[in-house]
Amino acid sequence: VVSTQSTGGGWFMTSLVYYMLWFSAKNLAGSIYVNAAVLGAAELPGRVAAFLFMEKVGRKATFMLSLSFASICVLISIYDNTTSRKVMYGFGKALAGALWAVIYLYSSEMYPTKIRNLGSGIGSASARIAALIAPFIGDALVTSPIIPYVVVGVAGFLCTATFFY
Repeated sequence: VVSTQSTGGGWFMTSLVYYMLWFSAKNLAGSIYVNAAVLGAAELPGRVAAFLFMEKVGRKATFMLSLSFASICVLISIYDNTTSRKVMYGFGKALAGALWAVIYLYSSEMYPTKIRNLGSGIGSASARIAALIAPFIGDALVTSPIIPYVVVGVAGFLCTATFFY
């Protein structure tokens, strides 16, 4: 039960961070097309780094570090400096790409073969719920430029804390 809760929370936060950054990128300064291309390209180094880190420090530690640093990037994005916000979005997207690479492997290895598809399905379902919520968080930046970042950043740290167990 605990593993299902932590896996579901991991999938949820991976999706929430990823799509919150993606859907709120329209608020970044500059061309929306250039921003989308840069943020899309930022995922590749994150995924490559995730595979390297998973071999060195393990899947759980890689997930916890990636989610912690992604939460830090989201919290630093509160500051209204356009350059620092773009850089933090780029790092956050790279770390979110790493989170996707790790959570797929980690959740499939956590369960025995007989219930592996059920466990991964529960995690994937929780990720879809977060993907449903993320656009509303991105749109909330129009009315409150601080609260969405704080909510996602703090939730990321809370999810990281649950992965210790």
